[in-house]
Amino acid sequence: MRSTILVVCAVLLIAGREGRAEAAPRPAGLWVVYAVTATGQTPPVTSIYAHEIGSGARHLAYRDSDQPNRVLVKIASSDVLGAARAVPPKDIYLMMGPAAADAAAAKDALCRLRLIAAAEAYAPEPLFPVPLCFSEASPYGMWNRAPIFAVSGDGNRVALAALRVGQTRLERPAIRLLSAEGKEQWQILLEDRDLYVADLAWSPDGNSLAYLVMPLGDEHTLEERLLPKAGLYLADTEARSVHLFYHCYGDALAWAPQTNRIAVAARAGDFWGERWLVRLLALPSGDKVEEFSAPGSISALAYSDDGEWLAVQVMHKNRQQIWLYPTAGDWGHLFFEPPEGEGRLSLLGWARGGPE
Repeated sequence: MRSTILVVCAVLLIAGREGRAEAAPRPAGLWVVYAVTATGQTPPVTSIYAHEIGSGARHLAYRDSDQPNRVLVKIASSDVLGAARAVPPKDIYLMMGPAAADAAAAKDALCRLRLIAAAEAYAPEPLFPVPLCFSEASPYGMWNRAPIFAVSGDGNRVALAALRVGQTRLERPAIRLLSAEGKEQWQILLEDRDLYVADLAWSPDGNSLAYLVMPLGDEHTLEERLLPKAGLYLADTEARSVHLFYHCYGDALAWAPQTNRIAVAARAGDFWGERWLVRLLALPSGDKVEEFSAPGSISALAYSDDGEWLAVQVMHKNRQQIWLYPTAGDWGHLFFEPPEGEGRLSLLGWARGGPE
Protein backbone atom coordinates (compact mmCIF):
# COMPACT_ATOMS: atom_id res chain seq x y z
CA MET A 1 0.00 0.00 0.00
CA ARG A 2 2.77 2.41 0.96
CA SER A 3 4.62 1.70 -2.32
CA THR A 4 1.45 2.42 -4.28
CA ILE A 5 1.10 5.83 -2.63
CA LEU A 6 4.73 6.65 -3.41
CA VAL A 7 4.24 5.76 -7.08
CA VAL A 8 1.13 7.93 -7.35
CA CYS A 9 2.95 10.88 -5.77
CA ALA A 10 5.85 10.46 -8.19
CA VAL A 11 3.51 10.44 -11.18
CA LEU A 12 1.86 13.68 -10.02
CA LEU A 13 5.23 15.37 -9.60
CA ILE A 14 6.44 14.31 -13.05
CA ALA A 15 3.22 15.41 -14.73
CA GLY A 16 4.20 19.08 -14.46
CA ARG A 17 1.93 22.08 -14.19
CA GLU A 18 -0.36 21.05 -17.04
CA GLY A 19 -3.09 18.48 -16.88
CA ARG A 20 -4.51 19.21 -13.41
CA ALA A 21 -7.48 21.46 -12.75
CA GLU A 22 -6.20 24.69 -11.22
CA ALA A 23 -7.59 26.02 -7.97
CA ALA A 24 -6.78 29.72 -8.42
CA PRO A 25 -9.86 31.98 -8.50
CA ARG A 26 -10.84 33.41 -11.88
CA PRO A 27 -11.57 37.13 -11.50
CA ALA A 28 -14.45 38.83 -13.28
CA GLY A 29 -13.61 41.40 -15.92
CA LEU A 30 -10.41 39.75 -17.17
CA TRP A 31 -10.65 38.65 -20.79
CA VAL A 32 -8.44 36.57 -23.07
CA VAL A 33 -8.41 37.96 -26.61
CA TYR A 34 -7.91 35.63 -29.58
CA ALA A 35 -8.64 35.40 -33.29
CA VAL A 36 -10.10 32.54 -35.30
CA THR A 37 -9.54 32.54 -39.06
CA ALA A 38 -11.82 30.40 -41.23
CA THR A 39 -9.19 29.35 -43.76
CA GLY A 40 -11.68 27.25 -45.72
CA GLN A 41 -13.10 30.45 -47.17
CA THR A 42 -11.55 32.53 -49.96
CA PRO A 43 -10.53 35.07 -48.93
CA PRO A 44 -10.30 33.81 -45.34
CA VAL A 45 -12.52 35.51 -42.75
CA THR A 46 -11.03 36.40 -39.37
CA SER A 47 -13.11 36.86 -36.22
CA ILE A 48 -11.72 38.33 -32.98
CA TYR A 49 -13.20 37.39 -29.60
CA ALA A 50 -12.87 38.61 -26.01
CA HIS A 51 -13.44 35.62 -23.70
CA GLU A 52 -13.89 36.21 -19.95
CA ILE A 53 -11.98 33.74 -17.82
CA GLY A 54 -14.39 34.01 -14.89
CA SER A 55 -17.85 33.54 -16.42
CA GLY A 56 -16.77 31.97 -19.72
CA ALA A 57 -18.73 34.61 -21.65
CA ARG A 58 -17.44 35.08 -25.21
CA HIS A 59 -17.97 38.36 -27.05
CA LEU A 60 -17.42 38.88 -30.77
CA ALA A 61 -15.36 42.07 -31.08
CA TYR A 62 -14.68 42.02 -34.83
CA ARG A 63 -15.32 39.97 -37.97
CA ASP A 64 -14.02 40.60 -41.49
CA SER A 65 -16.80 41.80 -43.78
CA ASP A 66 -15.14 44.24 -46.15
CA GLN A 67 -12.93 42.56 -48.75
CA PRO A 68 -10.81 45.69 -49.46
CA ASN A 69 -9.97 45.95 -45.75
CA ARG A 70 -9.45 42.91 -43.55
CA VAL A 71 -7.07 41.47 -40.99
CA LEU A 72 -4.03 40.25 -42.91
CA VAL A 73 -2.89 36.66 -42.70
CA LYS A 74 0.35 35.00 -43.72
CA ILE A 75 1.18 33.22 -46.99
CA ALA A 76 -1.40 30.62 -48.05
CA SER A 77 -3.69 31.83 -45.26
CA SER A 78 -2.03 29.29 -42.98
CA ASP A 79 -1.44 31.51 -39.95
CA VAL A 80 -2.59 34.82 -38.51
CA LEU A 81 0.00 34.97 -35.70
CA GLY A 82 1.79 38.30 -35.78
CA ALA A 83 -1.03 40.07 -37.59
CA ALA A 84 -2.70 41.35 -34.41
CA ARG A 85 -1.87 42.08 -30.75
CA ALA A 86 -3.98 42.97 -27.73
CA VAL A 87 -2.65 45.67 -25.38
CA PRO A 88 -4.54 45.98 -22.07
CA PRO A 89 -6.78 47.38 -20.97
CA LYS A 90 -8.88 47.93 -24.14
CA ASP A 91 -6.82 48.01 -27.34
CA ILE A 92 -6.34 45.49 -30.13
CA TYR A 93 -3.82 46.38 -32.85
CA LEU A 94 -4.35 44.90 -36.30
CA MET A 95 -2.40 44.86 -39.53
CA MET A 96 -5.09 45.37 -42.16
CA GLY A 97 -5.35 45.72 -45.91
CA PRO A 98 -7.07 44.39 -49.03
CA ALA A 99 -7.54 40.65 -49.41
CA ALA A 100 -5.27 40.68 -52.45
CA ALA A 101 -2.60 43.23 -53.31
CA ASP A 102 0.61 43.56 -55.27
CA ALA A 103 3.83 45.38 -54.47
CA ALA A 104 2.90 48.29 -56.72
CA ALA A 105 -0.35 49.13 -54.95
CA ALA A 106 0.09 48.60 -51.22
CA LYS A 107 -2.67 49.93 -48.97
CA ASP A 108 -1.83 48.09 -45.78
CA ALA A 109 -2.07 49.94 -42.46
CA LEU A 110 -1.69 49.42 -38.74
CA CYS A 111 -5.10 49.87 -37.15
CA ARG A 112 -6.48 49.98 -33.62
CA LEU A 113 -9.68 48.39 -32.36
CA ARG A 114 -10.71 49.94 -29.04
CA LEU A 115 -13.25 48.13 -26.86
CA ILE A 116 -14.74 51.15 -25.14
CA ALA A 117 -18.30 51.56 -26.40
CA ALA A 118 -21.38 49.39 -26.48
CA ALA A 119 -21.74 48.21 -30.06
CA GLU A 120 -22.55 45.12 -32.03
CA ALA A 121 -19.37 45.63 -34.06
CA TYR A 122 -16.25 47.66 -33.41
CA ALA A 123 -14.69 49.64 -36.25
CA PRO A 124 -10.87 49.55 -36.55
CA GLU A 125 -9.23 52.98 -36.64
CA PRO A 126 -6.32 53.34 -39.13
CA LEU A 127 -3.20 54.68 -37.42
CA PHE A 128 -0.58 54.87 -40.19
CA PRO A 129 0.17 53.15 -43.52
CA VAL A 130 2.67 50.29 -43.58
CA PRO A 131 4.31 49.56 -46.93
CA LEU A 132 3.91 46.11 -48.43
CA CYS A 133 6.89 43.80 -48.88
CA PHE A 134 7.77 42.37 -45.51
CA SER A 135 9.16 39.41 -47.47
CA GLU A 136 10.16 38.36 -50.93
CA ALA A 137 7.43 37.26 -53.32
CA SER A 138 6.74 33.55 -53.07
CA PRO A 139 6.75 31.27 -56.16
CA TYR A 140 2.97 31.56 -56.06
CA GLY A 141 3.07 35.32 -56.45
CA MET A 142 1.94 36.02 -52.88
CA TRP A 143 3.59 38.16 -50.21
CA ASN A 144 3.88 37.66 -46.49
CA ARG A 145 2.02 40.78 -45.39
CA ALA A 146 1.58 39.95 -41.69
CA PRO A 147 4.79 40.91 -39.93
CA ILE A 148 5.49 39.95 -36.34
CA PHE A 149 5.01 43.17 -34.38
CA ALA A 150 4.62 44.50 -30.84
CA VAL A 151 3.13 47.72 -29.46
CA SER A 152 4.36 49.33 -26.23
CA GLY A 153 1.93 49.46 -23.32
CA ASP A 154 1.33 53.19 -23.73
CA GLY A 155 0.74 52.79 -27.47
CA ASN A 156 3.53 55.22 -28.34
CA ARG A 157 5.98 52.82 -30.01
CA VAL A 158 5.72 49.97 -32.49
CA ALA A 159 8.37 47.36 -33.31
CA LEU A 160 7.97 45.17 -36.37
CA ALA A 161 10.09 42.65 -38.24
CA ALA A 162 10.88 43.48 -41.88
CA LEU A 163 12.87 42.36 -44.88
CA ARG A 164 11.85 45.36 -46.94
CA VAL A 165 10.54 48.89 -46.50
CA GLY A 166 8.22 49.43 -49.41
CA GLN A 167 10.27 48.74 -52.52
CA THR A 168 13.60 49.04 -50.67
CA ARG A 169 15.17 45.70 -49.86
CA LEU A 170 17.08 45.73 -46.58
CA GLU A 171 20.64 44.47 -46.37
CA ARG A 172 19.62 41.93 -43.70
CA PRO A 173 16.43 41.11 -41.80
CA ALA A 174 15.67 43.93 -39.38
CA ILE A 175 13.41 45.19 -36.64
CA ARG A 176 11.98 48.63 -37.34
CA LEU A 177 11.10 50.82 -34.35
CA LEU A 178 8.37 53.31 -35.20
CA SER A 179 6.56 56.10 -33.37
CA ALA A 180 2.79 56.08 -32.91
CA GLU A 181 2.60 58.14 -36.11
CA GLY A 182 4.66 55.63 -38.10
CA LYS A 183 7.92 57.61 -38.16
CA GLU A 184 10.97 55.36 -38.08
CA GLN A 185 13.17 55.87 -35.01
CA TRP A 186 15.68 53.00 -35.24
CA GLN A 187 16.51 49.92 -37.30
CA ILE A 188 18.01 46.85 -35.61
CA LEU A 189 19.69 44.68 -38.23
CA LEU A 190 20.11 40.97 -37.52
CA GLU A 191 23.59 39.49 -37.88
CA ASP A 192 22.87 37.26 -40.87
CA ARG A 193 20.52 37.07 -43.84
CA ASP A 194 19.47 33.54 -42.78
CA LEU A 195 18.13 34.59 -39.38
CA TYR A 196 14.59 35.70 -38.59
CA VAL A 197 12.64 37.28 -35.73
CA ALA A 198 10.34 34.75 -34.04
CA ASP A 199 8.69 37.11 -31.55
CA LEU A 200 8.87 40.59 -29.99
CA ALA A 201 7.87 42.12 -26.65
CA TRP A 202 8.25 45.60 -25.12
CA SER A 203 9.30 46.16 -21.53
CA PRO A 204 6.51 47.61 -19.35
CA ASP A 205 8.23 51.03 -19.34
CA GLY A 206 8.64 51.00 -23.13
CA ASN A 207 12.41 51.63 -23.00
CA SER A 208 13.61 48.12 -23.88
CA LEU A 209 12.66 45.57 -26.51
CA ALA A 210 13.05 41.81 -26.17
CA TYR A 211 13.12 39.71 -29.32
CA LEU A 212 13.74 36.09 -30.26
CA VAL A 213 16.10 35.23 -33.14
CA MET A 214 16.05 31.85 -34.89
CA PRO A 215 17.92 30.45 -37.92
CA LEU A 216 16.10 29.61 -41.12
CA GLY A 217 16.26 26.13 -42.60
CA ASP A 218 15.31 22.51 -42.18
CA GLU A 219 17.28 19.29 -41.78
CA HIS A 220 18.72 19.78 -45.27
CA THR A 221 19.41 23.52 -45.35
CA LEU A 222 20.07 24.62 -41.77
CA GLU A 223 23.54 26.13 -41.34
CA GLU A 224 25.04 25.06 -38.02
CA ARG A 225 27.17 28.21 -37.81
CA LEU A 226 23.95 30.13 -37.10
CA LEU A 227 22.87 28.05 -34.09
CA PRO A 228 24.96 30.01 -31.53
CA LYS A 229 23.22 33.22 -32.68
CA ALA A 230 19.78 31.89 -31.72
CA GLY A 231 18.19 33.16 -28.55
CA LEU A 232 16.62 36.01 -26.64
CA TYR A 233 18.08 39.46 -27.33
CA LEU A 234 17.54 42.70 -25.41
CA ALA A 235 17.67 46.10 -27.08
CA ASP A 236 18.09 49.30 -25.06
CA THR A 237 16.25 51.90 -27.11
CA GLU A 238 17.82 54.81 -25.24
CA ALA A 239 21.46 53.68 -25.52
CA ARG A 240 20.86 52.08 -28.96
CA SER A 241 22.60 48.90 -27.81
CA VAL A 242 21.77 45.22 -28.32
CA HIS A 243 23.06 42.05 -26.66
CA LEU A 244 22.28 38.33 -26.58
CA PHE A 245 20.63 37.86 -23.19
CA TYR A 246 19.83 34.13 -23.19
CA HIS A 247 20.81 31.46 -25.71
CA CYS A 248 17.91 29.18 -26.59
CA TYR A 249 15.80 27.92 -29.45
CA GLY A 250 12.70 29.95 -28.74
CA ASP A 251 9.34 30.36 -30.42
CA ALA A 252 7.48 32.92 -28.26
CA LEU A 253 8.07 35.34 -25.40
CA ALA A 254 6.23 37.64 -23.01
CA TRP A 255 7.55 40.39 -20.74
CA ALA A 256 5.90 40.27 -17.31
CA PRO A 257 4.32 43.46 -15.93
CA GLN A 258 6.73 43.20 -12.96
CA THR A 259 9.50 44.38 -15.37
CA ASN A 260 12.14 42.02 -13.95
CA ARG A 261 10.78 38.80 -15.44
CA ILE A 262 10.60 37.49 -19.02
CA ALA A 263 8.88 34.25 -20.05
CA VAL A 264 10.25 32.45 -23.09
CA ALA A 265 8.89 29.38 -24.84
CA ALA A 266 11.90 27.23 -25.74
CA ARG A 267 12.53 23.82 -27.24
CA ALA A 268 14.16 21.40 -24.80
CA GLY A 269 17.56 20.16 -25.92
CA ASP A 270 18.69 21.03 -29.44
CA PHE A 271 17.13 22.89 -32.36
CA TRP A 272 15.07 19.81 -33.24
CA GLY A 273 13.78 19.26 -29.70
CA GLU A 274 10.28 17.82 -29.47
CA ARG A 275 9.59 18.85 -25.88
CA TRP A 276 8.47 22.39 -25.20
CA LEU A 277 9.13 24.38 -22.06
CA VAL A 278 8.19 27.78 -20.67
CA ARG A 279 11.12 29.32 -18.79
CA LEU A 280 10.81 32.34 -16.54
CA LEU A 281 14.03 34.38 -16.56
CA ALA A 282 15.12 37.05 -14.09
CA LEU A 283 16.41 40.46 -15.19
CA PRO A 284 19.15 41.54 -15.35
CA SER A 285 20.89 38.29 -14.29
CA GLY A 286 19.32 35.91 -16.82
CA ASP A 287 18.89 33.28 -14.07
CA LYS A 288 16.13 30.72 -14.56
CA VAL A 289 13.46 31.35 -11.90
CA GLU A 290 10.95 28.74 -12.97
CA GLU A 291 10.34 26.21 -15.74
CA PHE A 292 7.38 24.05 -16.69
CA SER A 293 6.51 21.84 -19.63
CA ALA A 294 3.75 22.53 -22.14
CA PRO A 295 1.44 19.90 -23.67
CA GLY A 296 2.60 20.74 -27.21
CA SER A 297 4.55 23.13 -29.42
CA ILE A 298 4.07 26.75 -28.35
CA SER A 299 2.98 29.55 -30.68
CA ALA A 300 2.32 32.48 -28.33
CA LEU A 301 2.61 33.69 -24.72
CA ALA A 302 0.81 36.60 -23.05
CA TYR A 303 0.70 37.93 -19.47
CA SER A 304 -2.43 39.50 -18.00
CA ASP A 305 -1.91 43.14 -17.04
CA ASP A 306 -1.74 42.28 -13.32
CA GLY A 307 0.86 39.59 -13.99
CA GLU A 308 -1.23 36.92 -12.29
CA TRP A 309 -1.99 34.81 -15.38
CA LEU A 310 0.04 33.54 -18.32
CA ALA A 311 -1.86 32.48 -21.44
CA VAL A 312 -0.09 29.95 -23.66
CA GLN A 313 -1.12 28.85 -27.14
CA VAL A 314 -0.08 25.28 -27.95
CA MET A 315 -0.55 22.66 -30.63
CA HIS A 316 -1.71 19.50 -28.86
CA LYS A 317 -2.65 16.37 -30.80
CA ASN A 318 -3.03 18.46 -33.97
CA ARG A 319 -5.43 20.87 -32.26
CA GLN A 320 -4.73 24.52 -31.44
CA GLN A 321 -5.46 25.31 -27.78
CA ILE A 322 -5.11 28.13 -25.23
CA TRP A 323 -3.98 27.14 -21.75
CA LEU A 324 -3.99 29.39 -18.69
CA TYR A 325 -1.35 29.20 -15.94
CA PRO A 326 -1.67 31.11 -12.65
CA THR A 327 1.71 32.71 -12.00
CA ALA A 328 1.32 32.01 -8.28
CA GLY A 329 2.53 28.51 -9.08
CA ASP A 330 -0.75 26.61 -9.38
CA TRP A 331 -1.53 24.12 -12.13
CA GLY A 332 -2.47 25.11 -15.67
CA HIS A 333 -5.72 24.25 -17.37
CA LEU A 334 -7.11 24.13 -20.90
CA PHE A 335 -9.10 27.33 -21.47
CA PHE A 336 -10.22 27.24 -25.10
CA GLU A 337 -10.06 25.07 -28.21
CA PRO A 338 -11.93 26.01 -31.39
CA PRO A 339 -14.59 23.52 -32.44
CA GLU A 340 -13.54 21.18 -35.20
CA GLY A 341 -13.52 23.04 -38.51
CA GLU A 342 -14.04 26.53 -37.05
CA GLY A 343 -10.61 27.75 -38.19
CA ARG A 344 -7.09 28.68 -37.16
CA LEU A 345 -6.56 29.99 -33.65
CA SER A 346 -4.31 32.90 -32.65
CA LEU A 347 -3.80 34.12 -29.10
CA LEU A 348 -3.58 37.94 -29.18
CA GLY A 349 -3.35 38.80 -25.47
CA TRP A 350 -5.64 40.17 -22.77
CA ALA A 351 -8.24 42.88 -22.12
CA ARG A 352 -9.30 44.34 -18.80
CA GLY A 353 -12.97 45.03 -18.19
CA GLY A 354 -13.86 43.52 -21.53
CA PRO A 355 -16.30 44.94 -24.08
CA GLU A 356 -18.69 47.40 -22.41
